Amino acid sequence: MKSYFLIFISAMLLIQFSGCKKKSFDPTSKTQDNFIGTWKGSISTFKDNKLLKEYGTVVIYPNSATGFLQGIIFMKETNVFNEFQFVDGTMYFNVENTDPASPFCQNWSLGGYAVFTADGILDIRITGNECGQVGSEFINWVGTLEQTGAIADSVKYYDFAKSGNLWNYKVTLKNGDTCQLSKQIIQAGTNYLYSGTLNQNCGWTGQTLTFKWNVSPALFSVISDSTLSYKPFTLPINAKPGVVYSSYISSDTTTVTLLDTNLVINTPAGNFNCVRFRYTEPVNTGILKVTKTSYFWLNNRYGIVKQEVANPTDSTDVQNMVLISKGF
Repeated sequence: MKSYFLIFISAMLLIQFSGCKKKSFDPTSKTQDNFIGTWKGSISTFKDNKLLKEYGTVVIYPNSATGFLQGIIFMKETNVFNEFQFVDGTMYFNVENTDPASPFCQNWSLGGYAVFTADGILDIRITGNECGQVGSEFINWVGTLEQTGAIADSVKYYDFAKSGNLWNYKVTLKNGDTCQLSKQIIQAGTNYLYSGTLNQNCGWTGQTLTFKWNVSPALFSVISDSTLSYKPFTLPINAKPGVVYSSYISSDTTTVTLLDTNLVINTPAGNFNCVRFRYTEPVNTGILKVTKTSYFWLNNRYGIVKQEVANPTDSTDVQNMVLISKGF
């Protein structure tokens, strides 16, 4: 009788302890949605007989145009990466070349992967050739990132395009006249596309008084906006200071160059911390074609704060535009 009792007790204990067994973590159960959000941490590598370690933020979000994820790495430099495959809980990505025209960046091949090692913890690896002397570009970054939750209104990435957002500017024309210009986003479509209307008392006629922008966390593209440019242009979040980014439209070449960062500019709408871009585009003036040069002061949270044109081509062209109020 005693032996049966001991067997019964042992069986009950086995059942009890088997029920308390801790479930093992399964990284393959994670989906793309689990990667979306804001992450903080460090990455490190060993290069040129030195240990390099950087701390910063990584933002991951869906790219509705491709169906994959896209991310921005804010560390010593800003880099954008694009997912190209997602398999068994692992995100594989390529890192964009930030200086594609440089002879030192022609071997660029940075790519990597990210996978969960625990809930809220990512292991990230970035390997390949970066910019550098030929033969010494290879790098292998290893890092750990911890999820901090999404930042709804970041000062790091572009976050100023939402339906209903309104900008009011004071405009000075080439002939010295001043007027007021208002822009409001009316429609927010898919793929980060936004369109809106322009209202002005500057006497402009015969122009399409609408605008179309593409504003994702990684770039601000002007598809059409007659108050800013004649041709489309893009201001990328990962632009490197001093690097000239050229685009080719038919037989014309346009350029974008990041000139300054962390510029504090005072306007009637308040003080803003801005980056400053230079934009050039060919413009027809009768029988001649000249290169028009514009400067944009851009705040990641509030958009274009100021514009100056070095050589407006028409008497009613914008020479200066500054934000006087905003509706968001």
